[in-house]
Amino acid sequence: MKTRRDFLKAAAIGAAVIPAGSAALRSAPAAADELPRLSLDDPAAVALGYVHDVADVDTSRFPRYEEGQLCSNCNLISGDADASWRPCSIFPGKLVANDGWCSAWVPMN
Repeated sequence: MKTRRDFLKAAAIGAAVIPAGSAALRSAPAAADELPRLSLDDPAAVALGYVHDVADVDTSRFPRYEEGQLCSNCNLISGDADASWRPCSIFPGKLVANDGWCSAWVPMN
């Protein structure tokens, strides 16, 4: 049985969460072209071997790389296919180069 006290706790939690969530939504960039480009020294980029140009892939460190793998033909990239920099689900809030690569590369379906 729900008590008045349970209701008031739930209402207080909800009141605290709603402003925080709406603030996060307001601060999100409106379009992909407003997002920053992924930096090569970003810790996630370093860990996944991300490069802006596949010619720079360290194949001794990432032997899984095969010629022809690009961010532009990865299943994790989104946005306008004609753009040279696009959002990637592996690096939220950042843009990756169409000609780039990282070890999270997944072939398009």
